[in-house]
Amino acid sequence: LFRSLIVDDVITAGTAIRESFDMLKKINAVPVGVSIALDRAEKRSLDDPVSAVQAVARDLEIPVISIVSLPQLQSFLRKSPDYEDEVLASVSDYRKQYGV
Repeated sequence: LFRSLIVDDVITAGTAIRESFDMLKKINAVPVGVSIALDRAEKRSLDDPVSAVQAVARDLEIPVISIVSLPQLQSFLRKSPDYEDEVLASVSDYRKQYGV
């Protein structure tokens, strides 16, 4: 058996992660976790009150670890002199609309 880590940039609905998980299982690999670059803390759907990341962890029963989260990105943008206020406003608006 091979232990495998699934790596992706983001999770939107979790479809690609679930497909990867199933493919790994078919070749007798053991998915041990998921690593993503950014956790957007995004709603999976209106019917499920958890984020897409939380749903993948719950449904597949494996840890999902992000390098950075959307709240961390917002904090960075607030403190950074390198970005215009509009960038933070855009990220904040996105979080209000789609975030859990």
